[in-house]
Amino acid sequence: MELTGDVFVGIDGSMQSDEAAAWALKELRGTGHALRLVHVITPAHLEIDDETELRQAGEELLTSLSSRLSELDAAHPEGASGTEIRTEVVVGDAGEVLSDRAYDAGLLVLGHHGAGQVNSRRIGTVSFGLPGHALSAVLVHTAGAGREFDDPAAHPVHPAPGGGVVVGLDTSEYAGVAALDAASFAVRNGLPLRLLVGIDALSERTLAERKAQGDLAWLREEFPGLEAEVEFLPGEPAALLIQASATADLLVMGKRGLGQFEAMTSQLGRTSSAVLSAALSSVLLVPYRRDPRLRKREPQD
Repeated sequence: MELTGDVFVGIDGSMQSDEAAAWALKELRGTGHALRLVHVITPAHLEIDDETELRQAGEELLTSLSSRLSELDAAHPEGASGTEIRTEVVVGDAGEVLSDRAYDAGLLVLGHHGAGQVNSRRIGTVSFGLPGHALSAVLVHTAGAGREFDDPAAHPVHPAPGGGVVVGLDTSEYAGVAALDAASFAVRNGLPLRLLVGIDALSERTLAERKAQGDLAWLREEFPGLEAEVEFLPGEPAALLIQASATADLLVMGKRGLGQFEAMTSQLGRTSSAVLSAALSSVLLVPYRRDPRLRKREPQD
């Protein structure tokens, strides 16, 4: 994953959003981009509480988190990265505010669920709905095997075998872009990459398998040192990816796949929506972009 702009993180006071911010801080090291922490006060809260008090509480929340993040960054073996941390308290609808901020973002990061869902496995309303409307890539962070604040230099790694970075692969260009970001993240973090292909969804299995092997060779050429393999598994793509998320450190998907023109009211396809709602790991949803490296990918026609 190669960041091309600032990273925005929605902060609501939950442990999930704090962990998401720490994850983002680590990914920003060396990029020169800023970490932007955004706390949204919803109009519903203003009917009960005074806006001044809510703004003050939000500012205190962000100041405290910024301090913790600065300490985490300074504890890195190579010293502080110099990443700028900016904070913003906004009155409005959380989905609308964060979607607006994502317009020019390199990445939008959200916690899996908010402050009102302590220890819940159910994804929050904003975290589920926003990725389909935000124009940037969106990462929905799930705190898994460890905590981001435990180690200033690395993300927690799942102890079970079969972990690493998992990307769903089909012949669409959406999947090609997602595979590039998955491989980049894997190399940067020293993790293996698994390219999963659901063979039950293939109309021409032999051709699709050949193209998937071509994608594997293409990624290895683009990312020297990449540890990667492709797996052809029976079953529907969504079910396979959800199963893989149980041990994955990160699950990466294109926001849309082969059925990309069936429902253009949302950027998310059926598989992406199903996986996002049930995944047990963090999920990175990648929109299509024109990437010159796609020209080297084996032609898909």
